[in-house]
Amino acid sequence: MKNQLKNLELINRWRDSHNPLRNLTMPHAVALMEAAQRGIMADLQWLYAAETGIEATDPDLMVIIERTLAGVADCEWDIAIVDDDSTGFDPILADEQAAFLRQSYAQCDNLDAAMEHLVMARFRGYSHLQPWLADDWSLEHLEPLPQHNMLRDGTRPNWAWNPDAHQRSYDSMPAENCLTPDDYIILTAARPVNRIGLIKYVRSTLSEKDWDGYVEIYGIPGVFIIMPDKVPDGKEDEYRDLAADASEAASGALPAGSDVKTLSEARGTQPFQSRLEWLQKQLVLAGTGGLLTMLTEAGSGTLAGGAHSSAWEQIIRRVARGIAKPMHRQYDRPALAARFPGRPALAYYNLRARQEKNVDKVVTNVTSLVNAGFELDPDQVQKETGYIITGFTRPAGAASMLPSPSPFRITARKADPTPIPDAFMQSAADALASAQAIANRPLAEALNKVLSAPDLATMQTEAAKLRDQLPALADQLLTDPATADLYNKIMSSAFLQGVTQEIK
Repeated sequence: MKNQLKNLELINRWRDSHNPLRNLTMPHAVALMEAAQRGIMADLQWLYAAETGIEATDPDLMVIIERTLAGVADCEWDIAIVDDDSTGFDPILADEQAAFLRQSYAQCDNLDAAMEHLVMARFRGYSHLQPWLADDWSLEHLEPLPQHNMLRDGTRPNWAWNPDAHQRSYDSMPAENCLTPDDYIILTAARPVNRIGLIKYVRSTLSEKDWDGYVEIYGIPGVFIIMPDKVPDGKEDEYRDLAADASEAASGALPAGSDVKTLSEARGTQPFQSRLEWLQKQLVLAGTGGLLTMLTEAGSGTLAGGAHSSAWEQIIRRVARGIAKPMHRQYDRPALAARFPGRPALAYYNLRARQEKNVDKVVTNVTSLVNAGFELDPDQVQKETGYIITGFTRPAGAASMLPSPSPFRITARKADPTPIPDAFMQSAADALASAQAIANRPLAEALNKVLSAPDLATMQTEAAKLRDQLPALADQLLTDPATADLYNKIMSSAFLQGVTQEIK
């Protein structure tokens, strides 16, 4: 195959002078799609992907493709490990396999371009990559194969290489041109967007052609001049010439009794713009999962825009998962089987959307904690927000609410192997803030011992002690009617439920 790829440019030179859009009609487009259903792909794929094809000519399709490529390019790849309850799971083996795959993908010289080629399966219907491997089964290169050089055995998952890209069937190719599935990475799409794009392009072109003819007739309305009655004999040609000159110049003098009529009645009823907009919406709907952000819809407010953004993110995640699956199936598993014979495959290539932090929410939480009297670790806050933090200063109003400085300091520490539920941490933080605000030392110190425990076992011990102390603390707290309701809420909903239910 490598040798054939080297000669591919020479073999396909004849297509350089072939404009697939010339004389394109709807019957011809339908015939190409019907041929593709039989596996004859050359002309249809050239119509899609050529520099003069619809992907580079139709602005709506072009934007959808660019947005999809940009969305997937913004994803990040990593090597994931299967769940630890999987059959034959061995953490040491999993780490070794992950290290091999990570190094293999990192050294591939065109990984980004290869992933873009796989993305195009969503539009063209399929994509093929040929892995070029080193002796140790690591990736050196992923060669994107031109899709107009592919033949398919009807709707069956059998493919053949068509080096001169002529319109021929799968059955006409010799056996050596048939692709072996284990030697290629193949991704197919059952509902390619370009089918809708092709229909839209042809119909839009026809509508624009008719619109151009309409504009020629009604853009500058035709003028008819009615000659006056009783034109002297022999003067008809002279009057006709005067009328023609006045009509072309849009000004001039006419004999008395002349009248002017223009063809302007149909100018306000042209149907072409609404037709073109409807075709555009069908393609955008199919390609992006909605009309908003690409087409401005009347009444498209924040709620509708958020719904379309969510739909678009779902599409990008699905495309990313679709790319990762054939990489895992057709490279990861064979490579791991060769490098770790007889052992299960425990690692795989993964492509996922970046998880963006909500910095505004983090800053809001930091502000609330500082106003409640806590001292935060600047390094941890800097890591979470990206801002350079030199210290924290409470507002003057907040300082007056606190009778004394807080004895607590929240610092970042390595996460415990058994994570503490978020609901528990939030309830405890709320309880701490409320208790500190009214300067209740005994309860606050007891809570701090629970939260600052170095491990789960110590936390459970401190929580048990606190449960024993709660009746006495409650009696002390309830002697002040102004704070009774607050501490009843802390004990009944904010903290007790978290301690008694989450860490049992």
